[in-house]
Amino acid sequence: MSCYRSRLPVTGFTLLELLVALVIFATAGVAIMQASSNHLRTVWQLEELTFASYVANNQLQLALLDPSWPPRELQQGEVTMANRNWIWRLRANTVTDADLRELNVTVSLAEQPDVIIYQLKTYVGRPDEQ
Repeated sequence: MSCYRSRLPVTGFTLLELLVALVIFATAGVAIMQASSNHLRTVWQLEELTFASYVANNQLQLALLDPSWPPRELQQGEVTMANRNWIWRLRANTVTDADLRELNVTVSLAEQPDVIIYQLKTYVGRPDEQ
């Protein structure tokens, strides 16, 4: 009885080659997941910063429309925007010119009132006397 042997080369991957390929794909997968996570976190932070800037701009515009002089030294309140509660503080600081005041608006989330997300500053002058 004769044994038939193929003279064709044996093809396939060795166990070591498969393990190296798995390590390469696993590393690539982890890198992609980490990049996705960082991207989502950045998008969330940009969204939060955008809404905080809206709140600050709204409060600053309301303060600029107020005809009383001098502006109240400290005003604060809470407003809801984008299904989140925001705390704003508007502080009027004196400057060297008696006809000017510095208005500084800070915005934070209601659940973290000590963490300022956005800050906006401008100057307002004494309204003209008619």
